[in-house]
Amino acid sequence: MRCSRVRLWLEMAELRTWPAVRALLISVVLVAQWVDALPLPELRARDLQHPIAQDEVTRWTTLLNDLGVSLTEEELVARALVVGEGATRFRRASMAPLRPLKRLTGTGQSWGLFAYPDPYAGRLVIEAREKNGAWQVLFSAPGSSSDDLSRLMRYRRVRGIYDDNGDRPKPGSLYNRFVDWVAWDLFQSRPDLDAVQVRLDLVRIIPPGTGEGEPIPDKRRHARMRVREPLTKRLHERWSL
Repeated sequence: MRCSRVRLWLEMAELRTWPAVRALLISVVLVAQWVDALPLPELRARDLQHPIAQDEVTRWTTLLNDLGVSLTEEELVARALVVGEGATRFRRASMAPLRPLKRLTGTGQSWGLFAYPDPYAGRLVIEAREKNGAWQVLFSAPGSSSDDLSRLMRYRRVRGIYDDNGDRPKPGSLYNRFVDWVAWDLFQSRPDLDAVQVRLDLVRIIPPGTGEGEPIPDKRRHARMRVREPLTKRLHERWSL
């Protein structure tokens, strides 16, 4: 009888304790995600070396002077760097204890506001070669058509896979797996295709007020081609393991 009472007491204590523990764990995760995603004004000296950033410094200095705030461009940059470096130290210090847990669980949700627009964007282009040797463009970002491929490539979760590789010198393994997936999906839906090429063209965006001039052609980057038979064989070998 005594053992039954002890067991019942332990079970009741567990039922009362678990909701509190679960609420605490959820609160820790939410606070960590909030700190990680907080749009702090992180700024480094190299960020201000970009021509557009320098134009922004000039514009803000002029605006502040017109409002009666006496500042030179050098003083504005110095103050901005103090704030930016402080924000960077705060985020790193606050997230350091949780970094191993983030890597283990893949729960990172960081994002940042850009201080100035990036004039060099990556345009996703998907081309396919028919069995008669003719190449055709199936998708070119931003893509305004309503076909299945365009809707899929514009979907936010898919776009997040390749969008970050546009300005990288070398895309990572995730980009190569993305190319495999795109090619395999097209091969399954289009028996007339023999090869698929995926690339991220470098696009030069001309800021307003700088003059249009001659159009700058896109620079082909990160081109990856997949041929039907070798890709099919490789994926079958991988899936059969």
